[in-house]
Amino acid sequence: MQPQSPASAGPGDSTPAPAAAEPLVECGFEKPGVLLVDDDRLVRLMVSRWLAQKGFRVWSAADGYEAIRMFWDQRDHISVVLLEVRLPGLDGPETLEALRTINPDVAACFMSADGGLDAAGEPLTCDAALVLTKPFQLDHLVAALGRLVRSEPSPHHLKLVGTFEE
Repeated sequence: MQPQSPASAGPGDSTPAPAAAEPLVECGFEKPGVLLVDDDRLVRLMVSRWLAQKGFRVWSAADGYEAIRMFWDQRDHISVVLLEVRLPGLDGPETLEALRTINPDVAACFMSADGGLDAAGEPLTCDAALVLTKPFQLDHLVAALGRLVRSEPSPHHLKLVGTFEE
């Protein structure tokens, strides 16, 4: 089954779905690289396929330790990191802190089903550019990552509501 992005997020959602994302890759430029870190294999599979279809080069890791190894190996190609907040071993904020020792300027976006709360239930106090609330629309994710890759300003905590599939 191919990932689908719904046209609207559902009842009560006043955020319109973005128009079809413009291609993020122009001829002659390398695809923007995303490191996707989530312990849920199905989330990694669906999100990485969707991002690849939308013009990103994607690496995925199941935990913070794997993410650090992968980021070290691919640091010249990864421009943004998409992390689940609650991960086994190192959590998302701890993983981001380690990644920033390798590249202090890497853009980061957290995903959380808990609305931007850390593992202790406290609001995230990191400097990730965005916190996406799961579930979210895949087109919204593409637009948010595109802004991060292009270094466009966006709100610190952005709640995106939607689903992975229709």
